Amino acid sequence: MKMAVHNGVFHADEVFGVALMETIEPDLQVIRTRDEAVIAECDIVADVGGGKYDHHQADKVLREDGIPYCAFGLLWRDYGKQFTKIICPSLNEVESEEVAYKVSMDFITQIDASDNGVTLNTYESPVTTLSQIISSYMPLQSENKDVDRAFFEAVAFAKRLLQRVVRQYGEYYDNLRYMKEALNTQDVKNTHILILEGAVKWKDILLELDKEEDVLFVVFEDLTGSWRVQTVPKEENSFDARKDLPKPWASLRSDELSALTGVEGCIFCHPNLFIAGNETKEGVLAMAHLAVQA
Repeated sequence: MKMAVHNGVFHADEVFGVALMETIEPDLQVIRTRDEAVIAECDIVADVGGGKYDHHQADKVLREDGIPYCAFGLLWRDYGKQFTKIICPSLNEVESEEVAYKVSMDFITQIDASDNGVTLNTYESPVTTLSQIISSYMPLQSENKDVDRAFFEAVAFAKRLLQRVVRQYGEYYDNLRYMKEALNTQDVKNTHILILEGAVKWKDILLELDKEEDVLFVVFEDLTGSWRVQTVPKEENSFDARKDLPKPWASLRSDELSALTGVEGCIFCHPNLFIAGNETKEGVLAMAHLAVQA
């Protein structure tokens, strides 16, 4: 399959468009040109040529939020779900569609807007945008570098980033399935403790699933291999917990915390009483039970 994009100065628009299509078609041949005869021989044409995936016409295609699509946004509209299914094969049809939509709204909007001259956000302090990061791949005056080579370096970066963004969104559904099973198989109504094996993004999902607010504390293994007990917020983005860790634990560490709790292997308790640590799963569970009873 052949894909044409314009030559010369490149932008986030066509860079991410190529990153998208190269993931779907690993043997894709990308041609940077404005030659109409060459463009006519290509299977997909983006950001040039005035066709379906060009956005330089006067009658621009608009997103549902009123922002004009750029070439990448137009390509994602048609190929985003397919891309998502490749990157997140565990998702079903509905989940793949939802992820593709979220990526469009949360990630691609800024590229659509920037490439069409629409200002989304204004800040008093300078903010480096994704479009500026891609533009930084353009050869500097002091460099003896081919523009096409720089373009494909930018594409390689964009491909890694886009795939990772989609994986992050897709991981939500894997976590959702795991959390549903954990809540159904553990006696959280009586223990008020949810135990998670491994690192799971649990907060938003738990608030969504645990409407009865049975879970007061979540126990999980930290990335370092030690264990944590953490409070559950009352609502999304809130620092107020359903129940805090015991006040006497605040700011204590190691032996001092172990002496107070009677639990070996204590590591710390945060001064704001939302998280504490222990060297072992057994130790942190003992701390969690003490916190429930406090």
